[in-house]
Amino acid sequence: MKALILDDDNEVCEFIASVLEESGVAYEIFLDPLQALECTNGNNYDFAFVDIGLPNMDGLEFSKRFKESCPECDIVFITGAGDYNKAVQAIKVGAYDFVKKAFKRLDISMCVARLIEKRRLCQAQKRQEVLDFANKVSLRLMHELRNPLAAIGGFSRLAYTKDCPEDRLRQYTKIIFDQSLRLEKVFDKVLQHLKVGAEQL
Repeated sequence: MKALILDDDNEVCEFIASVLEESGVAYEIFLDPLQALECTNGNNYDFAFVDIGLPNMDGLEFSKRFKESCPECDIVFITGAGDYNKAVQAIKVGAYDFVKKAFKRLDISMCVARLIEKRRLCQAQKRQEVLDFANKVSLRLMHELRNPLAAIGGFSRLAYTKDCPEDRLRQYTKIIFDQSLRLEKVFDKVLQHLKVGAEQL
């Protein structure tokens, strides 16, 4: 897991970072929101601690822009004495939580523990979705393959009989060829489903 820490007070950043280290979470520290946006675009973070009262850009505006490149990241706002109303507003628009300065180590530890547990549950759910999707594709594949395979097997046996007339042989060969094309289409369809499923997970 990876976290972003954004606060113009380096001591606050280092304090939160020490808790993340204890929890085995990697992190990056930024003191300026513009620099953070420039450096984090394209990176994936599981969660972020963001100060609301930032220079150059407040935490709400930063989180809005940050979420465009990292939409699944959970954001915890760090609030000062006068930021409570903004924190409530942030929760209403989708922030995960907020912590008030001056917070204690236990406050951050409990918050990080909840974030980690949420991520683990999300990962478990995604694994289950992968299994469910694979089962669905497998069942569909078995159903789609049964008829053409049965036709190919049956008409192949008829074609290999010694007394099979030439006109019947051509007819059987045509059926076998058509069913082979049908199989190719089934496999192409399955591959498309697998590709779409992989992109969604």
